[in-house]
Amino acid sequence: PTKTLKHSGTQTLKMAFIVLEGMRFHAFHGVHPEEQILGGEYIVNVEVQTGITLAAKTDDIEFTPVNYETVYQICMAEMAQPKKLLETVVTNIIQRMKRQFSQMKSVKVQVRKLHPPIHAKMGPLSQAQKYPSISGTVAAAWVQDESNFVANCPRCKTPFLCYADDTCWCKEINNVHPATQETLKRQFGSTCLCPNCLKLYTG
Repeated sequence: PTKTLKHSGTQTLKMAFIVLEGMRFHAFHGVHPEEQILGGEYIVNVEVQTGITLAAKTDDIEFTPVNYETVYQICMAEMAQPKKLLETVVTNIIQRMKRQFSQMKSVKVQVRKLHPPIHAKMGPLSQAQKYPSISGTVAAAWVQDESNFVANCPRCKTPFLCYADDTCWCKEINNVHPATQETLKRQFGSTCLCPNCLKLYTG
């Protein structure tokens, strides 16, 4: 299904989901020594909502705002960097995607660790000691994070895309006078303005 979103206050974009499902990697994430040495199997799923108007009209990959081959390469690069926590892996994938793609309305990333080792803590309350005749396995453990990047301009109330950190498009604008920046901060706080409103303050 597709939706529409007014982008930059002037253009209505057709929105759609671009999904990569079941990307499988052998990686070395985890806190246990065997995970860091032997590694394990992981499945990564990514879902991005973005505008497809120009790409659909031209049938040209150059106008695709999110190229799924690039998404795969981003995931592969991050999975190749061993981390202790899946939370870190998921966050890094999202941050790298924000740097690569400037037109994401939302992104959802899930990293699944297949058959993770579960080490029962030995002690007076250990479940392994309470139930010595019972054994079990875990099919998968996963972490999923989702971010939505649609904001309402505090000046004109128009919805627009804003990443709200150093990956945002507005960080590339360097022709706003420092005094004007201070005035905008006092008037609108740390919230970004939409591109149309920001143009009024650029010199």
